[in-house]
Amino acid sequence: MRFPGWTVVCFALFAACPATAEQGWEGQIISLRLENDAVSKADRHYTQGSFLSYLSRDNEIPDWTGVVAENLPTFGYTVGATKAGFGFGQEIYTPEDLEASELQVGDRPYAGWLFGRLTLQRRGSLSRRWSVLETFDLDVGIIGPESLAEQTQKEWHGADPKGWDHQLETEPGFALRYERRFQFKPAKDSNGWGVRLIPHVGGSAGSIATYLNAGGTIRFGYNVPDEFSTQPGGPKWGVYLLGGLDGRFVLHNIFLDGNTWRESHSVTKRPFVGDGRVGLGLVFRRVDLSFAHVFRSREFNDQNRSDSFGTVTLAVKF
Repeated sequence: MRFPGWTVVCFALFAACPATAEQGWEGQIISLRLENDAVSKADRHYTQGSFLSYLSRDNEIPDWTGVVAENLPTFGYTVGATKAGFGFGQEIYTPEDLEASELQVGDRPYAGWLFGRLTLQRRGSLSRRWSVLETFDLDVGIIGPESLAEQTQKEWHGADPKGWDHQLETEPGFALRYERRFQFKPAKDSNGWGVRLIPHVGGSAGSIATYLNAGGTIRFGYNVPDEFSTQPGGPKWGVYLLGGLDGRFVLHNIFLDGNTWRESHSVTKRPFVGDGRVGLGLVFRRVDLSFAHVFRSREFNDQNRSDSFGTVTLAVKF
């Protein structure tokens, strides 16, 4: 499997954007995230995801969003800035054997998810060394042939899976997601070199996914970006290494449990799933680019081995 060639063009165009990278950017942000299991040299399970999003300038949000933001409790921190945004994404799931045309009872269902997202984001400070960034997302979309997952896989991957006739049936879906990330800056950076500790907690509720999760990330490098800050200004360039863990207690996953209102193929999911990630981040002017390799534990009982995939995230600030 491969990343589509047009993404290289996108990277080149965005990288040409002028100006400087900012800490806690107060302006608008467009980001593109691509996830693909090309790094494992196989099409299986979570085989591809893509998401394009937009975030507004600080505190320039619709009135109704402002009312929501003002009435949500902060639980201990002072809100310094609020953003609102939207996005569009697609996810593709397949069993391991793409050549089999019959239903593969012991493997996960074929499934696609095409969705839109509304986002509310707040950030601020807890103390001199601790800051907070919290995100509320509402995803609404469609599962089934209308998700265009089959066409996307055949077009982008150059593959011809034989089992898409067994994909999950058409069903609208939603998920309300929440994440709170904390950033701890242990000490003052030394000549630009520093470390950031970023624990997080969150969860999701809805017909698509219901779970609780927690974990953390560590970033170490030169001029490590700080999207938690509410103060503008920052380095013109930077580079950092990252590593992270995330654990989920899963109550519902439609891509494993099958359709909600009708009979469909399903597998017995595992209640506890973990991700590990290692990667590299780059900052150049107003462009942030990161690469990571994600290792995911087995998600259902009959799964023979864990999975892995690569992720690329590009953020452009203006």
